[in-house]
Amino acid sequence: MRRILVCLSAVMALGITASQAACSRDHEAVQAADTSIGIETSSMFVTIENKAGGPLLDLTVASQTPGPTYTSSVTRLEAGQKQELPLSSFSSRDGATFNLRLMKPRAVHVTATDLASKKYEAQASWK
Repeated sequence: MRRILVCLSAVMALGITASQAACSRDHEAVQAADTSIGIETSSMFVTIENKAGGPLLDLTVASQTPGPTYTSSVTRLEAGQKQELPLSSFSSRDGATFNLRLMKPRAVHVTATDLASKKYEAQASWK
C-alpha cells in the first residue's frame, strides 16, 4: 500500500512540474509574440505595426474600456507595415461607435495569425 502511495505522489509531482513548465513556455511565447506587433495610441488613432517578419492576417484590435469592448478589424498587414485605425472605426457588439469623450479606454489588445496559423497577441496600456 505504501509503495502505491509513493508512486502516486511521484506521478502527481511530475504532472504538476510538467504543467508548470508548459504554462511558463506559453507565457514566454506570448511575451515573444508581444514584440511582433507594435501598438501606439493617440487622441485620434490607434496605430498598429507588424514587426513579425511576415504578413499577419485577421487582426482584431480591441479597445478595452470599463464598459463594453470596442473592436476594429484589419484583414492583412504586411511585414513592416503600419496602419492607423481611426477611433471612429471601433464599434461595440451592438454597433455603437467608440467615442473618446464618453469613456477612457484602459488598454488596446491585438490578436492576429500569420500564414502558418501561428497566433500573435499584444497589449498596450492607453496613453
